[in-house]
Amino acid sequence: MLFSYADKNTPFTLSPESLDWHLGKGWYRMGSTIFTTHFLFFKNRPYSAIWIRVDLKGFAFSKSQRKLMRKNAQLFDVRVAPRTIDEEREDLYRRYADDFDGRLSPTIADSLEDYDNEVVFNTWETTVREKVSGQLVACSYFDIGSEAASSILGIYDPKLRNFSLGYYTMLLEMEYCLARGFRYYYPGYVVPGYHRFDYKLRLGDAQYYDVREDAWLPYREFDPKTEAPVEAQVRALTDFVDAYNSFGKDVKLKVYPLFEAGLYDIWNDDYFPYPYLVPLTGKAGTPSVVVAFDPKTRNYIVMECRHMVQTQLLFNAEYLQSFEAANFVTDLLAVRMLLNQGRQLDSVVKFCLNLR
Repeated sequence: MLFSYADKNTPFTLSPESLDWHLGKGWYRMGSTIFTTHFLFFKNRPYSAIWIRVDLKGFAFSKSQRKLMRKNAQLFDVRVAPRTIDEEREDLYRRYADDFDGRLSPTIADSLEDYDNEVVFNTWETTVREKVSGQLVACSYFDIGSEAASSILGIYDPKLRNFSLGYYTMLLEMEYCLARGFRYYYPGYVVPGYHRFDYKLRLGDAQYYDVREDAWLPYREFDPKTEAPVEAQVRALTDFVDAYNSFGKDVKLKVYPLFEAGLYDIWNDDYFPYPYLVPLTGKAGTPSVVVAFDPKTRNYIVMECRHMVQTQLLFNAEYLQSFEAANFVTDLLAVRMLLNQGRQLDSVVKFCLNLR
């Protein structure tokens, strides 16, 4: 069985220690579920999800962070308390969403899937109000465990973006964690090549979750161009295509946008889990033998796949038809058999050349 790069579960109970454990494995809250992924897909291309955290042991706010906190403290009142979802906060969310460049849930309650008092997550909030008017101008939600906290959602009045209120509420969350003696603060993931999430790296000296080592390592030592999961696949499979085609073949690296199919069909655990592949054989555009590269083991893997025709009906056909066949594989694939694997490019190419 191949390593699962995307997984989720919906807990009926979740102790503080269990939340800490999941966060420490690169998992994160999404609505009422807790999930992990190492690949993302938007704008018609795969990206790497790099989970980060800040170790609060010995942490101190930087000079610029302290300056922002002092400046905003003169203008705003702040409060940290158990989460509240009400019309005042939803109104702020609507104003934030109207200005947001991207997709958001219709409401805070929908985003958190928090409709009653039976939510298993221990969610707290920071609120920021104008000192004079008392108007709510920013709010953020974060889950707390035993010795860790995870930032979930931050919103602010877009008219006041010059005050860096989204970043400010994260600093307030960290300040609360420091006062409570927490060890780790988890702001989610960053995405190499997609700079929208880079602000999280300004929070402090970050660590990243290395899927190869199952360990947290210093982000400053991370080279996304070679080590990030998606980038590692592109680099290795491009090398394979060049080597294989040097023998007079004509194969191509293609994108596979259905790599998270296992999240939607829990009864099968053998779906093809990678966003890139090189089809070697197949009829009518359906590959039966493909080459992939596993970013955890650093192995090339040659596998025979089958097309899950009936299960593919779960996916939007019009959406899948929007991808060009020359660059994408949109047949839902499950792994039937592992034929060969190894780190040595030459031996894998030789094996593939001998396939009949």
